[in-house]
Amino acid sequence: MSEDAASSSEAAPSADATQDHADTATATDTSDATPRSPLRRRLATVTAVALALLLVAGIGSAYAYYRFLQGNMTRHDLSSALSDEERPPKIGDAVNILFIGSDGREGGNAAYGGRDFVGERSDSLMLAHISPDSRVTVINIPRDSLVQLPSCAPYGETEGTTGYYGMINSALFHGGPPCVIKTVESLTGIRIDHFVHLSFVGFRDMVDAIGGVPMCIPEPMSDKRSKLDLKAGRQRLDGEEALSFVRARYEIGNGGDIGRIDRQQMFLGALADEVTSSGVLTSPSKINRLLQAITEHTATDDDLSLSRMVSIGSTLAEADLHDITFYTVPWYPAPSDPNRVAWNEEKAQRLFTAVSRDEPVSDAMLETGAPKSTPSESPLPPPSYPAEPSTEPVTPANSSTPSPTGDDITGRDATSNPCVNGLGEGTEDGAK
Repeated sequence: MSEDAASSSEAAPSADATQDHADTATATDTSDATPRSPLRRRLATVTAVALALLLVAGIGSAYAYYRFLQGNMTRHDLSSALSDEERPPKIGDAVNILFIGSDGREGGNAAYGGRDFVGERSDSLMLAHISPDSRVTVINIPRDSLVQLPSCAPYGETEGTTGYYGMINSALFHGGPPCVIKTVESLTGIRIDHFVHLSFVGFRDMVDAIGGVPMCIPEPMSDKRSKLDLKAGRQRLDGEEALSFVRARYEIGNGGDIGRIDRQQMFLGALADEVTSSGVLTSPSKINRLLQAITEHTATDDDLSLSRMVSIGSTLAEADLHDITFYTVPWYPAPSDPNRVAWNEEKAQRLFTAVSRDEPVSDAMLETGAPKSTPSESPLPPPSYPAEPSTEPVTPANSSTPSPTGDDITGRDATSNPCVNGLGEGTEDGAK
């Protein structure tokens, strides 16, 4: 469902109307980022929005431009798809956004590999918690997690499902975004305020819109399946390279999804640094291209309007890199299938409770961009994953095996980068 779709022809701003010297900035190491004034970041955000509107003043009013962008977006009415009585309560003024990375191969996504089954599943799931004081906590949910899926009604072209124990990435296949939200809320107890359903093409175009993202790659990386081919050293990844980097899995380390999540978190840290420190927020051309990429290739809930995005972006602009923290749901290899992930319920609940109450994860062992004093050792070998997931129900093992990783919840902040911290779990030896 597209809101104001007919208005998309009212204005068609050029993505290249203005160019500035920031597009040619050289790559930098995120661990060397300098502190930025909160006031300066807020002014930069406000200035960027104003300049973006002025950019299209010659071809239409700011209102027409707003309607053009709004008309690009696919919108979902969650209130009609989810029962409010069955959802967790809203607590405080923090904002919780669920990012759903789809593995669908329709349209432009067909260039990123064939499929031997229909439908789409969530290739990645990230829950971003944005506090009023600009703290940002991101929880990555492994796609191969075995969880109790709730019953979901049919939605769009999906057929719905009864509740069963299976892989969390199947929720999107069964009931679209509403089923994913219902599943995550039932497992975490965290109220989801908004969601963003993002395609491969959308991710690629957003990275290109800001002129790429600088990263330090500690060693040559290649993965034929994701078309990854990077040399070692500091470099600026364009959209295609960034997409390959965050998708790479099968030929990197042990091929596990947990290691891929580690690398995705490092990339997101580098992305946050690039957006807040290199002139992106004060470049009309980049802001214009970014807004067009976001609205053209993403689906959201009805309440996540463009003005709401700008308001959230203003809050994010004030965040320091050390205030942006990433966690993966505490896990261990599933007793019923070592190729799948089971959650450490006690640790996971502590993490979810802290986030739902807008509290810091006080017992977290955070990894930063600082060199490690001693190499970390994984107490359990990460599982090796099969080529494709299944939507078939799985019978849970009669086991309550806990994770033997201690009581601490581990994570990393946005200063973490591959050249200092390695390429992620399962690839430590190759990253030294």
